[in-house]
Formats: sequence, structure tokens, C-alpha cells
Amino acid sequence: MNPSTPYSPSAALLGTCAASLALAGCTQGEPEPIEPVALSSDRQCFFTRQINGYSEAPDGPRGEERLYVNTGVNDRYLLETFGPCPDLDWSFSIALDSRFAGTSLCSGETVNVLVPQSVGGIPNRCTARVLGKVIEPRS
Repeated sequence: MNPSTPYSPSAALLGTCAASLALAGCTQGEPEPIEPVALSSDRQCFFTRQINGYSEAPDGPRGEERLYVNTGVNDRYLLETFGPCPDLDWSFSIALDSRFAGTSLCSGETVNVLVPQSVGGIPNRCTARVLGKVIEPRS
């Protein structure tokens, strides 16, 4: 507080109320139910050159980070990390390092996911497993 500025109880109360309202807006309500992802039980493979995008997927049952990898026109594969993967949720781009897996990845295989750090530097490496090909519900 500046000694030359008079103390105003109403200004302090107003500031406290504004902070309370801001925090109340951050409270979480009921969590939205997560739709289970249907995966093909067959061994499915894709060529890494077919990847044309990725997106975030709902976390696994024990909080594992998951992501969808888009291949072809209507095909998506679900990958799950073996542990925390820093910056994965906020990254605009990722890369799959498949040097040891070859040119294709199949259900059950592992791959290194490279995620750029938010402040630059060496990308984070996260090991992930291909859970399988997502079966889209038919309408």
C-alpha cells in the first residue's frame, strides 16, 4: 500500500469480491462422461508416410495420455504413452520416430513420440504404444 494513498475498505471489499467471482468461474462441475473408444480386435497396421494429422484423445483409465493419429481419409489409430509426456496436450505438431520400427506401425508396437518443448530446445521423447485402429460408429 502506498502511504500517500488513503485506504478504502470498499475498494478492498470490491477487489475481494471480484477475485471470488473469478475463482468461482474456474470451479469444475460434473465431469463429462467419456465415451469408450471402440478398437478393432484385428492386427491393424499403417505406413508412417500415410500420417496426415493427429489430435488429442481422452485419457486412459489410469490417466495415461492418449492421442489419435490420422491416416488416410477416414482412418484413425489410438496411441497411449507409457508415462507423462510433457507439452503433448499443447503442441501444434509432433513427430513419430519409427527408425527402429520400420516404415509401418501395427497394433501393439511401440514408437517414440517427439514433442517440441514450449521454450525450444531438444524435443521431449515419449514412448507410446499403438493400441489399435479406431472403429467409427456407423449412423
